[in-house]
Amino acid sequence: MEVAPGIHRVEAPLGDRYVSLYLLEGRDGLLLFDTGTDRSPQEALVPYLSSIGRDPASIRWVVTSHADYDHFGGNRSVRELAAGARFLCHDLDSDMVQDVDHLIGNRLQEFAPEHGIAEPDETISAVRAGTRTTPVDLRVQGGERLRLDDRWSVEIRHAPGHSRGHLCILDERSRAALISDAILGDTLRSKDGAPAFPPTYRYVDTYLATIAAMTSWRPELLLTAHFPVLRGSDALDFLGVSRAFAERLESGLRRELSRSGAGVPTRDLILSLAPALGDWSPAASLALAHPAVGHLERMERYGRVERQYSGGVVAWRWTG
Repeated sequence: MEVAPGIHRVEAPLGDRYVSLYLLEGRDGLLLFDTGTDRSPQEALVPYLSSIGRDPASIRWVVTSHADYDHFGGNRSVRELAAGARFLCHDLDSDMVQDVDHLIGNRLQEFAPEHGIAEPDETISAVRAGTRTTPVDLRVQGGERLRLDDRWSVEIRHAPGHSRGHLCILDERSRAALISDAILGDTLRSKDGAPAFPPTYRYVDTYLATIAAMTSWRPELLLTAHFPVLRGSDALDFLGVSRAFAERLESGLRRELSRSGAGVPTRDLILSLAPALGDWSPAASLALAHPAVGHLERMERYGRVERQYSGGVVAWRWTG
C-alpha cells in the first residue's frame, strides 16, 4: 500500500512472519529499500509494481539496510529485473552483503565458538537457499542524499546497533523514517501476533544512540521491516518501548550476576532471564545472545564484569 505520497510498503512472506520492502516513487526513478529473500521480488515486488503500473526496470537505486539475509537475499533477483540499478550499502556491512559465507561465519554463528550458542542447521540451510548476492556498487557512510525528482530528495542515515552498518532513510517531505531493523521494540512477532523472538540488536551504545537520534527527529511515520506502520504517538511509543527493553535487559543481567559469586555461562544467563523479558520458547529465547552479549561486553569495558572460561565457553563473573 502507499503509506505516504510516493512511499509504498510491500509485504513479502517470511515463513510465519513477513518482511516489508519499501518503494519510493519519484519522477526520476524508483528507490527500493531492501529486497527481502531471493523469492521476495517475484512473489511480492513484481506483482506490486504491476499493480501501480511501473516496470521493474525503472528501479534506479537499491539501498540495502543491513546484513541480514531477509533484507538482501533478493539482491541478485532485483539486479536481473533492473540491470541499470545501482546497489548501495554501508561500508561496514558490505562484505557480508556480498558474501553469504562471510555472513554466516561472522554474524549468524558469531556466538558458537565462545558461547556455545549456534544457529541450527535448518536456519543455515534456509539462509543459503534464500540468498543470491550481487556486488555492491556504492559503499556509503551515511549522510548522502538521493534525488528522486527535482523537488524530492531523501537522506541516507547511518543507524548502527542491530548491525554496525545499518542504514535508514529519512524523508523530510512526509516526516517518514524508513528504519528496517534499526530499532526493534521489545519482541518480534509472527503474523498472528504471537511473540516470535527477542529484539536482536548487538551493539548497545550505538543502538541507544540510534533510538535517541530517531526520538529527537520525531518522525510522523515510522516504517519498519517487521512491525505494522506506526504513526505519530505510536511511533514515539515504539521508540520508548525499545529503549525500555534495553534498560530491563541490562538491569536483569546485573541482578543475576551480582547474586552469583561464580561465573555464569551466557546460555544460562539468557535462559534464566528470558521468562521475565518475553513469552518466547526456550529455543527462540537464545536469540537474546545478540543483545545480552552486547550488554555484557559493555559492562566488561566498564569493569563491572570479567570474562572467564568454564567448560570451553565464556562465563561472566560480577566484579561490581
